[in-house]
Amino acid sequence: MPETTREKNSGHKLTAEMLTMVGSSLVEIDWRLLHWLLRYPLQRADDLVVGVARWASRATVYRHLQELEANALVEWVVPKTPGTGKRLHYLSNLGLYLLAKHLEQPGQELAHRFQADEAGLLRRLPRLSALLLLQEVVNGLITHSAEAMARQGRRPGLVRWTWRRDLTHRFCYREQAMRFFADGAVALCIRAQHTDGSLLDQWYGLFLLSSELDDERLMRLRLERLLCWRESPERWAIYQHMPTVLILARSPRQREHWQHAGEAAALSLRLEPLRGALACLPAPLEAQVNPWRLNWLTLATEMPCRLPELLTPLPSAAFPSALGLEEGEDAAKGGASSPSQDGDVVPSCDTHARPHRLIVRNLAHRASHPLPRGSKEREVIALLGLKLTPGQWGILHLLLAHPLLSDEELAALLSLQRGSVRSSLYALHAQGCLEPVVTSAGKRWHLCERGLHLFAAANHMHIRSIAVTSDEEAELGRAPIVQRGERWLLLRIKHTAGIYGFFAALAQAAKCETEQALRWWETGASCERRYRVGEHWYNLRPDALAEYSVGQSQFRFWLEWDRGTMNVRDLAVKFRSYAHYLASREWARERKAAPGLFVVAPEVAQERRMQRVAQAMLAHVSGLVIWTTTEVLLHEHGPLAPIWTQGLPLPHNAALPEDAHRRRVFGTISQEKA
Repeated sequence: MPETTREKNSGHKLTAEMLTMVGSSLVEIDWRLLHWLLRYPLQRADDLVVGVARWASRATVYRHLQELEANALVEWVVPKTPGTGKRLHYLSNLGLYLLAKHLEQPGQELAHRFQADEAGLLRRLPRLSALLLLQEVVNGLITHSAEAMARQGRRPGLVRWTWRRDLTHRFCYREQAMRFFADGAVALCIRAQHTDGSLLDQWYGLFLLSSELDDERLMRLRLERLLCWRESPERWAIYQHMPTVLILARSPRQREHWQHAGEAAALSLRLEPLRGALACLPAPLEAQVNPWRLNWLTLATEMPCRLPELLTPLPSAAFPSALGLEEGEDAAKGGASSPSQDGDVVPSCDTHARPHRLIVRNLAHRASHPLPRGSKEREVIALLGLKLTPGQWGILHLLLAHPLLSDEELAALLSLQRGSVRSSLYALHAQGCLEPVVTSAGKRWHLCERGLHLFAAANHMHIRSIAVTSDEEAELGRAPIVQRGERWLLLRIKHTAGIYGFFAALAQAAKCETEQALRWWETGASCERRYRVGEHWYNLRPDALAEYSVGQSQFRFWLEWDRGTMNVRDLAVKFRSYAHYLASREWARERKAAPGLFVVAPEVAQERRMQRVAQAMLAHVSGLVIWTTTEVLLHEHGPLAPIWTQGLPLPHNAALPEDAHRRRVFGTISQEKA
């Protein structure tokens, strides 16, 4: 916002006379817009159009919004990452106190209640990407609700609706205090007309879940809390009435993680699965997404379904109290709402005394200028949500999934020029989000404390979910936090660098081929499998799991990167774990064909040793294909070259020399693993 406009009323004291003078020029649509921005700060103009569509046209909303900006009642900010460069509007100090006077409520309490004050805005800034995605989904739910809920050609009317971002609800389950978190909760009041002409208003409820992280452990925890709330004593009277859970996945792989998390959550608590569905959002997200027409799959059975079929009428008691059904869109009528919810008289704000500054300074000004020395860390992290570019966010997400990547590996995996990656790395380093680490495998990058806190704030979770405290440093009086699993990777940096280099080379080579791509790859706990057979638990710990696509076909494979440190006994234990996992058919839970196994050895002698052990341990396992190669061949020719030897099943021409068995695998292998 220009400085002249931003400071237009900064020299005036917020007195009752001034607020009366400014408020006298406002009309009903102005009050509706102010009330909407109080309930939902950081809204785009199109979002406001959806919010007040019943009372004004798009052109009217845009015109009055510009007038509110000119009167310094509304301020805006433009983030660099989400929102496609559009302004995000919020109430200024003047706008907050003016609306508080209009509603006859204390300004400080009103702003705090709807998180429209300084603390509330800063809390939302790192989550802008998630919140704007949810806003698009909610806009689509509201806009297309009448069409989707039509019965026998009769379109119902949307009487009221309300929704809440970042809904947290506390409850007791088995004498333990708990809370669940939903990225959004929506309540729709639909008025249906029966054949006899009578009208019936019914409420429908939805919980919206989404995540930017492919962490199945965190997904499972969130779904377990929702299951516990469903079984809690506060819901016993309305147990059969539960809002539908909708999960919005960012990718097909993340949808699989959510599906597995839902199954594991119900199994661990020995409860019936949640009623709901999940769908993969289109990428990039369309401006006018219609959630009713997404390809929804049920959570319990993963069968295709239609969203209206999952919705059932709910009593008002079935909704969490924090959603506030009594504060739906009709409350946005401005002065029509009552002073309080319980009928008591709320004391009006004392405008003769100097009011507190509910928002310290304009967000756009703070994001475009260096923060003063001594600024709080919370403010620094929040404003990073406005400053970081899409490329910088991509680097941070990749380093969170795979710590200790190098410049070259980041460039290859992100399909960027090395110079662009280095520029973004140094910018993130200057902002305190990541730091370089000098290792025996060269310079690597990892998230530092501020970067980890940024991810925790962006995903509304505790820092302990992704980081741990170093015990050695804690004994010396310092307790820095490091990402989970990073120290283990650092101790085995040569092994880590080999795995990272393989996938960087595979991603780089796939870009030069037609209709080929490395779709995703996972390491560490993400690709480990713990399963139960009878009374015993077993573990499968591959070095990596990945999916590669050739045209319309995709195949998955495990990767084992050997540095020559495993003897025959160790190799036997390794391959025996694969044999048991495949024999148990635990892999069929993922509703995919069994992955192939790719093994990289340091030299030919170790490669042959691994082939002999694999043939002895896995020869009886049907359907498994093993391919082996050496680091020397991989580095000289690349993963797409004819460098692979088939270890299982044995080729028909096994009597030929070793080099004659080498062939090209990626690009020719299909889902049938020919």
